[in-house]
Amino acid sequence: MNALPLVNPHRIDLNLVRVCVAIHESGSVTRAADLLSLTQPTVSYGLAKLRELFGDPIFLRSARAMVPTPRGEQICQQFREALTHIDSALESAQAFDPLRSTRQMRVAMSDIGGLVFLPPLFGHLQRHAPNLKLEIVEVPVDQVAGELAAGRIDAAVGNLPTVRARTRSTLLFAEHYVCMMSAHHALATQELTLNRFVTAKHVVVASPFSGHRLLDQALAEQGVAREVSVITPHFTILASLVSSGGVLATLPSRVARAFAGYAPLVIKELPVKMPEFEVRLHWNERQENAAAQRWLREQITQALGSLQP
Repeated sequence: MNALPLVNPHRIDLNLVRVCVAIHESGSVTRAADLLSLTQPTVSYGLAKLRELFGDPIFLRSARAMVPTPRGEQICQQFREALTHIDSALESAQAFDPLRSTRQMRVAMSDIGGLVFLPPLFGHLQRHAPNLKLEIVEVPVDQVAGELAAGRIDAAVGNLPTVRARTRSTLLFAEHYVCMMSAHHALATQELTLNRFVTAKHVVVASPFSGHRLLDQALAEQGVAREVSVITPHFTILASLVSSGGVLATLPSRVARAFAGYAPLVIKELPVKMPEFEVRLHWNERQENAAAQRWLREQITQALGSLQP
């Protein structure tokens, strides 16, 4: 990477560094202002000052976002690295007392994640941080890395393979898919052969908040195409839909087991070989040493890492 142009370091303060990184991460002066809790004119002024200092536009306005110039990309990447070290030093020096903390932590997970993960996680946090507030949010998969980088969420949990390259993460557990049907379905007492599986009617979940939308692609790679009768954006409707109708659902084993506790359902192994997938905990590198976020990650790992399939 080429060296940055010569600039008087005394003319750059930390606020300008944060403005540059915020615009780069959000793609918008308006969103950067919201992120930094500044007014839009203040951020625009900061960008103008950066342009003057570096003799480069830094960002160019496209139809949908502020796009960095080649030099701007270089500047932002190096500013981000510097900001990561600065924030880590500041955060690591701050104490965090979970027994006294009343702060609100935000964790992203899908509705299916909330169904399985939230009860044990909330129970665990209540025992170790009784005054802490937990907010669960749904974030489209393609926005998870950006939301983590912007600090709008503290962590994300789920099957998010497309996010892993842009975040730090740790494996919570490996999971596999099963087939769920009503106890009164014609196949409930029969062997689930491949032919019976593909000719039966299925309900499919198409959600922008979950990596499980890749399921049909995985099935297609195995040469399997299902007879889809219902498409829904939510996993949480599956139990009542499957128990009241003649449809099958393919879903993670832990979720199927949770549903089976609420309705007369039967769980069977799939008649087609499907690879396991990983449920991981994701965070941004800038929060690596932040005391509160580090503690939260430890609690999530303890609460969810031992969930049985």
